[in-house]
Amino acid sequence: MAAGVATWLPFARAAAVGWLPLAKKTMPKPPVDNSSRSDEILYVNVSGVRFQTWKNTLDRYPDTLLGSSEKEFFYNEETQEYFFDRDPEMFRHILNFYRTGKLHYPRYECIQAFDEELAFYGIVPEIIGDCCMEEYRDRKKENQERLAEDTEANEATDAPLPPHSTSRERLWRAFENPHTSTMALVFYYVTGFFIAVSVIANVVETVPCRPPKGSVKDLPCGEKYQLAFFCMDTACVLIFTFEYLMRLFAAPSRCKFMRSVISRGTRRASASWATR
Repeated sequence: MAAGVATWLPFARAAAVGWLPLAKKTMPKPPVDNSSRSDEILYVNVSGVRFQTWKNTLDRYPDTLLGSSEKEFFYNEETQEYFFDRDPEMFRHILNFYRTGKLHYPRYECIQAFDEELAFYGIVPEIIGDCCMEEYRDRKKENQERLAEDTEANEATDAPLPPHSTSRERLWRAFENPHTSTMALVFYYVTGFFIAVSVIANVVETVPCRPPKGSVKDLPCGEKYQLAFFCMDTACVLIFTFEYLMRLFAAPSRCKFMRSVISRGTRRASASWATR
Protein backbone atom coordinates (compact mmCIF):
# COMPACT_ATOMS: atom_id res chain seq x y z
CA MET A 1 0.00 0.00 0.00
CA ALA A 2 2.80 2.43 0.90
CA ALA A 3 4.50 1.76 -2.44
CA GLY A 4 1.27 2.57 -4.31
CA VAL A 5 0.87 5.84 -2.45
CA ALA A 6 4.45 6.79 -3.19
CA THR A 7 3.73 6.26 -6.90
CA TRP A 8 0.72 8.55 -7.30
CA LEU A 9 1.56 11.14 -4.62
CA PRO A 10 3.84 13.30 -6.89
CA PHE A 11 1.09 13.45 -9.52
CA ALA A 12 -1.47 14.47 -6.92
CA ARG A 13 0.78 17.32 -5.77
CA ALA A 14 1.37 18.42 -9.37
CA ALA A 15 -2.35 18.46 -10.05
CA ALA A 16 -2.92 20.58 -6.94
CA VAL A 17 -0.71 23.39 -8.29
CA GLY A 18 -2.10 23.17 -11.82
CA TRP A 19 0.71 21.28 -13.54
CA LEU A 20 -1.57 18.34 -14.40
CA PRO A 21 -5.34 18.18 -14.82
CA LEU A 22 -7.26 16.89 -11.87
CA ALA A 23 -7.76 13.14 -11.78
CA LYS A 24 -11.17 11.95 -12.88
CA LYS A 25 -11.20 9.05 -10.48
CA THR A 26 -11.27 9.34 -6.74
CA MET A 27 -7.87 9.19 -5.05
CA PRO A 28 -7.32 6.17 -2.82
CA LYS A 29 -7.40 6.74 0.91
CA PRO A 30 -4.01 7.15 2.59
CA PRO A 31 -2.73 4.20 4.59
CA VAL A 32 -3.55 4.19 8.28
CA ASP A 33 -0.93 3.08 10.75
CA ASN A 34 -2.89 1.63 13.63
CA SER A 35 0.22 1.03 15.68
CA SER A 36 0.82 4.76 16.19
CA ARG A 37 -2.65 5.20 17.67
CA SER A 38 -1.61 3.11 20.64
CA ASP A 39 1.10 5.62 21.48
CA GLU A 40 0.57 8.39 24.03
CA ILE A 41 1.36 12.09 23.82
CA LEU A 42 3.30 13.43 26.79
CA TYR A 43 3.42 17.08 27.80
CA VAL A 44 6.67 18.39 29.26
CA ASN A 45 6.78 21.83 30.86
CA VAL A 46 10.29 23.25 31.17
CA SER A 47 10.23 26.51 33.14
CA GLY A 48 6.96 27.59 31.52
CA VAL A 49 7.75 26.43 27.97
CA ARG A 50 5.52 23.51 27.00
CA PHE A 51 6.76 20.68 24.80
CA GLN A 52 4.87 17.73 23.31
CA THR A 53 6.34 14.40 22.33
CA TRP A 54 5.39 10.75 21.96
CA LYS A 55 5.94 8.39 24.86
CA ASN A 56 7.64 5.91 22.54
CA THR A 57 10.13 8.63 21.61
CA LEU A 58 11.30 8.91 25.20
CA ASP A 59 11.19 5.16 25.79
CA ARG A 60 13.97 4.65 23.26
CA TYR A 61 16.54 5.48 25.94
CA PRO A 62 15.43 3.82 29.18
CA ASP A 63 18.74 4.62 30.89
CA THR A 64 18.01 8.35 30.85
CA LEU A 65 15.73 10.40 33.06
CA LEU A 66 12.94 10.98 30.53
CA GLY A 67 13.06 7.42 29.28
CA SER A 68 12.82 5.78 32.70
CA SER A 69 10.21 5.71 35.43
CA GLU A 70 12.13 8.37 37.37
CA LYS A 71 10.34 11.07 35.39
CA GLU A 72 7.17 10.21 37.29
CA PHE A 73 8.59 12.10 40.28
CA PHE A 74 8.19 15.27 38.20
CA TYR A 75 4.60 14.57 37.10
CA ASN A 76 1.97 17.16 38.03
CA GLU A 77 -1.48 15.63 38.51
CA GLU A 78 -3.30 18.96 38.22
CA THR A 79 -1.83 20.04 34.89
CA GLN A 80 -1.34 16.49 33.56
CA GLU A 81 2.24 17.25 32.54
CA TYR A 82 5.84 16.78 33.60
CA PHE A 83 7.44 19.90 35.03
CA PHE A 84 11.19 20.56 35.08
CA ASP A 85 12.71 23.73 36.47
CA ARG A 86 15.51 23.75 33.91
CA ASP A 87 16.69 25.77 30.91
CA PRO A 88 14.12 25.48 28.09
CA GLU A 89 16.63 26.47 25.40
CA MET A 90 18.90 23.60 26.43
CA PHE A 91 15.94 21.24 26.56
CA ARG A 92 15.32 21.75 22.84
CA HIS A 93 18.62 20.03 22.15
CA ILE A 94 17.85 17.32 24.70
CA LEU A 95 14.46 16.57 23.12
CA ASN A 96 16.00 16.61 19.66
CA PHE A 97 18.33 13.84 20.83
CA TYR A 98 15.35 11.67 21.80
CA ARG A 99 13.70 12.32 18.44
CA THR A 100 16.69 11.80 16.14
CA GLY A 101 19.13 9.80 18.23
CA LYS A 102 21.85 12.39 17.57
CA LEU A 103 23.15 14.77 20.22
CA HIS A 104 24.55 18.11 19.05
CA TYR A 105 26.48 20.69 21.04
CA PRO A 106 25.06 24.24 20.85
CA ARG A 107 28.18 26.27 20.19
CA TYR A 108 26.76 29.51 21.61
CA GLU A 109 25.83 27.99 24.96
CA CYS A 110 28.02 27.76 28.05
CA ILE A 111 29.91 24.46 28.07
CA GLN A 112 29.52 24.03 31.81
CA ALA A 113 25.76 24.69 31.69
CA PHE A 114 25.43 22.19 28.84
CA ASP A 115 27.27 19.53 30.86
CA GLU A 116 25.01 20.19 33.83
CA GLU A 117 21.90 19.71 31.69
CA LEU A 118 23.25 16.45 30.29
CA ALA A 119 24.05 15.22 33.80
CA PHE A 120 20.55 16.12 35.01
CA TYR A 121 18.82 14.20 32.24
CA GLY A 122 21.25 11.28 32.53
CA ILE A 123 22.81 11.65 29.08
CA VAL A 124 26.51 10.95 28.70
CA PRO A 125 28.43 13.50 26.58
CA GLU A 126 30.37 10.72 24.82
CA ILE A 127 27.44 10.24 22.44
CA ILE A 128 27.78 13.74 20.96
CA GLY A 129 27.88 13.53 17.18
CA ASP A 130 31.15 13.65 15.26
CA CYS A 131 30.12 16.99 13.75
CA CYS A 132 30.25 18.62 17.19
CA MET A 133 32.62 16.42 19.19
CA GLU A 134 35.83 18.26 18.27
CA GLU A 135 34.40 21.66 19.12
CA TYR A 136 32.93 20.29 22.34
CA ARG A 137 36.31 18.93 23.42
CA ASP A 138 38.09 22.18 22.56
CA ARG A 139 35.60 24.24 24.55
CA LYS A 140 35.83 21.76 27.42
CA LYS A 141 39.63 22.01 27.46
CA GLU A 142 39.59 25.81 27.31
CA ASN A 143 37.11 25.98 30.17
CA GLN A 144 39.18 23.62 32.34
CA GLU A 145 42.36 25.62 31.69
CA ARG A 146 40.59 28.88 32.51
CA LEU A 147 39.20 27.46 35.74
CA ALA A 148 42.62 26.14 36.70
CA GLU A 149 44.20 29.56 36.08
CA ASP A 150 41.51 31.30 38.12
CA THR A 151 42.01 28.83 40.97
CA GLU A 152 45.75 29.36 40.97
CA ALA A 153 45.33 33.14 40.87
CA ASN A 154 42.85 33.09 43.76
CA GLU A 155 45.09 30.87 45.82
CA ALA A 156 48.08 33.10 45.11
CA THR A 157 46.28 36.32 46.00
CA ASP A 158 44.23 35.04 48.91
CA ALA A 159 47.12 33.36 50.69
CA PRO A 160 48.61 35.84 53.17
CA LEU A 161 52.28 36.66 52.94
CA PRO A 162 54.47 35.33 55.72
CA PRO A 163 55.67 37.84 58.31
CA HIS A 164 59.29 37.54 57.18
CA SER A 165 58.47 38.24 53.51
CA THR A 166 60.94 40.40 51.61
CA SER A 167 60.27 43.71 49.89
CA ARG A 168 60.40 41.96 46.52
CA GLU A 169 57.61 39.58 47.54
CA ARG A 170 55.45 42.42 48.85
CA LEU A 171 56.08 44.44 45.69
CA TRP A 172 55.18 41.52 43.45
CA ARG A 173 52.00 40.94 45.42
CA ALA A 174 51.12 44.61 44.93
CA PHE A 175 51.57 44.29 41.15
CA GLU A 176 49.55 41.07 40.93
CA ASN A 177 46.81 42.23 43.29
CA PRO A 178 46.57 46.03 43.40
CA HIS A 179 43.79 45.94 46.01
CA THR A 180 46.22 44.86 48.71
CA SER A 181 47.33 48.45 49.42
CA THR A 182 46.41 52.02 48.59
CA MET A 183 49.71 52.81 46.88
CA ALA A 184 49.42 49.76 44.63
CA LEU A 185 45.88 50.75 43.68
CA VAL A 186 46.96 54.32 42.88
CA PHE A 187 49.82 53.10 40.71
CA TYR A 188 47.44 50.69 38.98
CA TYR A 189 45.07 53.50 37.98
CA VAL A 190 47.93 55.82 36.99
CA THR A 191 49.30 53.15 34.65
CA GLY A 192 45.88 52.57 33.15
CA PHE A 193 45.46 56.32 32.62
CA PHE A 194 48.73 56.60 30.70
CA ILE A 195 47.81 53.57 28.59
CA ALA A 196 44.61 55.34 27.57
CA VAL A 197 46.53 58.57 26.89
CA SER A 198 49.05 56.76 24.68
CA VAL A 199 46.32 55.11 22.62
CA ILE A 200 44.36 58.34 22.18
CA ALA A 201 47.52 60.30 21.29
CA ASN A 202 48.49 57.71 18.71
CA VAL A 203 45.10 58.15 17.03
CA VAL A 204 44.92 61.95 17.28
CA GLU A 205 48.38 62.35 15.75
CA THR A 206 47.06 61.10 12.41
CA VAL A 207 43.98 63.35 12.38
CA PRO A 208 44.30 66.35 10.00
CA CYS A 209 44.27 69.74 11.70
CA ARG A 210 43.52 73.16 10.35
CA PRO A 211 46.39 74.42 8.22
CA PRO A 212 48.42 77.33 9.58
CA LYS A 213 48.01 80.78 8.10
CA GLY A 214 49.44 81.05 4.62
CA SER A 215 49.29 77.30 4.04
CA VAL A 216 46.70 75.45 2.00
CA LYS A 217 47.64 71.85 2.76
CA ASP A 218 46.27 70.26 5.96
CA LEU A 219 48.84 68.92 8.38
CA PRO A 220 48.37 66.03 10.81
CA CYS A 221 48.03 67.09 14.41
CA GLY A 222 51.21 65.20 15.21
CA GLU A 223 53.22 67.52 12.97
CA LYS A 224 51.38 70.69 13.92
CA TYR A 225 51.76 70.14 17.68
CA GLN A 226 55.03 68.27 17.78
CA LEU A 227 56.10 69.57 21.20
CA ALA A 228 52.86 68.58 22.94
CA PHE A 229 52.84 65.08 21.49
CA PHE A 230 56.55 64.71 22.23
CA CYS A 231 55.91 65.48 25.90
CA MET A 232 53.04 62.99 26.07
CA ASP A 233 55.12 60.32 24.33
CA THR A 234 58.00 60.90 26.70
CA ALA A 235 55.76 60.67 29.77
CA CYS A 236 54.21 57.43 28.53
CA VAL A 237 57.61 55.90 27.78
CA LEU A 238 58.90 56.83 31.24
CA ILE A 239 55.85 55.36 33.00
CA PHE A 240 55.93 52.13 30.99
CA THR A 241 59.66 51.73 31.41
CA PHE A 242 59.45 52.36 35.15
CA GLU A 243 56.66 49.80 35.50
CA TYR A 244 58.60 47.23 33.50
CA LEU A 245 61.75 47.70 35.56
CA MET A 246 59.81 47.44 38.82
CA ARG A 247 58.08 44.27 37.68
CA LEU A 248 61.39 42.84 36.54
CA PHE A 249 62.91 43.62 39.93
CA ALA A 250 60.05 42.09 41.89
CA ALA A 251 59.45 39.03 39.67
CA PRO A 252 60.09 35.70 41.44
CA SER A 253 61.82 34.45 38.29
CA ARG A 254 63.28 37.23 36.17
CA CYS A 255 64.15 34.96 33.26
CA LYS A 256 60.62 33.60 33.11
CA PHE A 257 59.20 37.12 33.34
CA MET A 258 61.38 38.37 30.48
CA ARG A 259 60.22 35.48 28.32
CA SER A 260 56.56 35.99 29.13
CA VAL A 261 54.10 37.35 26.61
CA ILE A 262 53.22 40.37 28.74
CA SER A 263 56.85 41.32 29.09
CA ARG A 264 57.54 41.06 25.37
CA GLY A 265 54.46 43.13 24.60
CA THR A 266 55.51 45.83 27.08
CA ARG A 267 59.01 45.99 25.64
CA ARG A 268 57.66 46.26 22.08
CA ALA A 269 55.31 49.08 23.08
CA SER A 270 58.09 50.98 24.87
CA ALA A 271 60.42 50.56 21.89
CA SER A 272 57.80 51.71 19.41
CA TRP A 273 57.07 54.83 21.47
CA ALA A 274 60.78 55.56 21.89
CA THR A 275 61.52 55.34 18.16
CA ARG A 276 58.69 57.61 17.08
